Amino acid sequence: MKIILLLLFLLVSPAFAQGDGNPENTCRNGAFPRDSAEFAFGTVKARKGERVYFYSDEEDCPNGKGCRQKAYLVNGNEVIASRTFGDFRCVWFQPKKGSETVGWIPSKNLSFIATLMGIELYVGKWKFYDNDIEIKATSDPKIFDINGTAFWKGVGDNIHIGELEGPAVWDGNKLNYGAKDAGQYDCIARLDLVVKYLVVSDNLNCGGANVTFSGVYRRVSN
Repeated sequence: MKIILLLLFLLVSPAFAQGDGNPENTCRNGAFPRDSAEFAFGTVKARKGERVYFYSDEEDCPNGKGCRQKAYLVNGNEVIASRTFGDFRCVWFQPKKGSETVGWIPSKNLSFIATLMGIELYVGKWKFYDNDIEIKATSDPKIFDINGTAFWKGVGDNIHIGELEGPAVWDGNKLNYGAKDAGQYDCIARLDLVVKYLVVSDNLNCGGANVTFSGVYRRVSN
């Protein structure tokens, strides 16, 4: 029986609780996958030729003076959105080429549609910069086999490596790796399929110092 996934709002696992940002107005690349328990896929609403600017998360932002950034979006741009702060929503914009832009966007300029997808769409190879994750189906439709590698590159030949290897269990909202019977220092990771992106967050125990799998991954093959 095909299992259907509603991707508009996701619940947080007790084994991997996440916060609401610290401070509350935090909205930036590294924190984005970890500072929210729910993600939504949306598009920008704007008039023809209108620019919808990003706003920073510096002190007194996004509502204060001088918070508006140079980066902007236009009508129809696709985004992943997480937390709400006042009249703003924290969003991740991933262009077809190049690096992402993350920041606060006015909620009035965003539109979201509930999307139904099968959990089998997790299967495939995913990449976020040098990090990669491969997800394979198993004989149990609620258990997937995960293999991943993450890197942190320091000065010179100083490279730290992390690995994911083993089962991830579907809990009705997402895939959870390592959550069952995990100890204080064991690796735990959450994998959320948000339409065509895989939002991954971990507990920073999945490799050497500074290594994390947290990020927004794009599919590279099925």
